[in-house]
Amino acid sequence: MTAGPFKRFGSFFLDFVLIIAFVFTLWNIFGSNILGRILDYEATEGLEYYAVAAFHFIGFAVVNYLYQGFSKGRTLGRKFLYIRLSGPLTWGNLFMREIVWKSYIWIFAITFININYMGFAIYLYTAFYLLDFLLIAFTKDRKTIRDRVTRTKVVLEEVVYPF
Repeated sequence: MTAGPFKRFGSFFLDFVLIIAFVFTLWNIFGSNILGRILDYEATEGLEYYAVAAFHFIGFAVVNYLYQGFSKGRTLGRKFLYIRLSGPLTWGNLFMREIVWKSYIWIFAITFININYMGFAIYLYTAFYLLDFLLIAFTKDRKTIRDRVTRTKVVLEEVVYPF
């Protein structure tokens, strides 16, 4: 049986918190040195925001991809909510699912859109996740676009009764 939108969102949120904590730790250890080297050049004036955003959001995408791959789709958030990713879980398939179809919108929105259009980027990101929620909640097979493209699905590990 495939997992519903609330279990999927809950596992995403738990994993997101873990990954963000890891990425911020990496930033505290290595980021100031990287930013200092970038900002040593005079031509980089005003790029501090973009350098920091790129590190965090590209870092999030890469760490999430590696986390999904090494855990074989059984992340801590999914284990906690008794769901798992099933289907062909190759590194290429996970790259398509986690980087191209899941993280690309944040990377595009935060890194490449001018700060004057940040509101549009946030609306676009929200629209994609609302579409995901609607597809999971109201389609028979409960699959998002990335699930369909990569031939994966998020399934319940065991039946959880409401009583």
